[in-house]
Amino acid sequence: MWLALGAAAFVPRLAAGLARPPWHDEYFTAWAARLPLAELIAALRLDSGPPLPYLLVKLFTILGLGPLPAARLIAVAAGTGAVLLGALAARRAFGEAAGWWTGALLAAHPLAVAWSCEGRAYALLLLCAAFAWERIGKLAATGTGAVGLALAVAVACWSHGLGLLLALVLTAAALTLAGAARARAVAAVAVGLATTLPWLPVALKQPPASIAWMTSAWRSLPPPSRAVAPVRLLSPLGDFRTALDLPGSPWWIEGAAAALLLALLVAAARARPAPWRPLIGSLLPPAALGTLAALGVPAFYPGRGEALYLVPFLMLVGAGATRSRPARVAGALLVAGAAAMSATAVARWAATPPSSEQRLAAALRDAMSSGGRVVIGGFWRLGIAYHLGGDAGRFTLVNLPASEAAHPGWYDPSWDRLSPGELDRLLDDLRTHPAPAAVVITPGLPTSDALAHVALALGLRPALDVPGARLYLQPTRP
Repeated sequence: MWLALGAAAFVPRLAAGLARPPWHDEYFTAWAARLPLAELIAALRLDSGPPLPYLLVKLFTILGLGPLPAARLIAVAAGTGAVLLGALAARRAFGEAAGWWTGALLAAHPLAVAWSCEGRAYALLLLCAAFAWERIGKLAATGTGAVGLALAVAVACWSHGLGLLLALVLTAAALTLAGAARARAVAAVAVGLATTLPWLPVALKQPPASIAWMTSAWRSLPPPSRAVAPVRLLSPLGDFRTALDLPGSPWWIEGAAAALLLALLVAAARARPAPWRPLIGSLLPPAALGTLAALGVPAFYPGRGEALYLVPFLMLVGAGATRSRPARVAGALLVAGAAAMSATAVARWAATPPSSEQRLAAALRDAMSSGGRVVIGGFWRLGIAYHLGGDAGRFTLVNLPASEAAHPGWYDPSWDRLSPGELDRLLDDLRTHPAPAAVVITPGLPTSDALAHVALALGLRPALDVPGARLYLQPTRP
């Protein structure tokens, strides 16, 4: 049965990893993993948190894999492992049947599938959360498991900044243990946190602008949406379209699924003894993230922080599904709905047309077969470089403002501005070295007028419009 559960988790994640189009954050992973170690640490002082995901990808690239396939392979493996560990945690807490229900829900859940097929840190975070809850359960039952708990906390904190919140939640759960198990669990969390102290000086130097977009995204939500945002996507039939490249449910299906989940949670909460630890794991993180976001702290974006609390939430749902025959029917409906949603996502990813980055790179390759210089405004540099592939060495990609080249993973026009004389110096340089040139403009950004001026001064003409960008090239000769 465990082999079947592992296959049920692995197959959709592998299919999704092969089908899902890459996107900006994954381009950053691929770029960062290629940097020498000293340059990687320097880059992470300005962007994207702890280094473990990038170091793991770098390790796999040494073995011959490309950085993005390596990143996705790591995510598939971590996501599959999280399903098995989540099932073990539920079995230890609530019994064999609850373990299978939790495993089935986690294997099919669209959020878990999405994290497990992209080259980012969230599959590792989910794996660490699942392992931590399984170790907490073992400490409660046998008094052993502290080493694994310390490892889970350490890996989580070295993978993502949200690992610190996971440590806080696990400390609260550890305090519900009895006697020596409580002391061991608290000490394990402390040891895991202590391993991350060398990274603290780097983390403190990361500019606030690198994550300020989360505050903007939160403020753009209507107040009713903010109230439910931290828990809305826990449902396997949530409206994922609001935040992710996943399908969404009509309001009536989303509402029906929410009612089923609530009924199963009530059934689980009525169990004796009361399931305090998974309740803490399900309630404390969304409350903390929602409170921080309401206070203006850039801590939450829908579809990310849920990696901390999806496992204990589904442990409770799985426990509720064992309580009665109607509960089992509700659980089966949720598993089937989750599987259908995830299958739909994979099918849509496989049918996605070429992205803007792919089209821009293809146009540059076709128009500038010998290479040249490409001046870019906005955040297109990483995607264009990735899709140029083996031809990237023939092109020089130039950011405007130039300061953005130090942190290509994010763009904030209030942080990076043209320095005095920068535009004139760029034009002089382009004219002095008359290699083929192109310009990529992101309409609406403060740099768009300056880049249009560059294109006009070089005699370039609009050649391609894609969603979010316009490409200027040398006019073709008849």
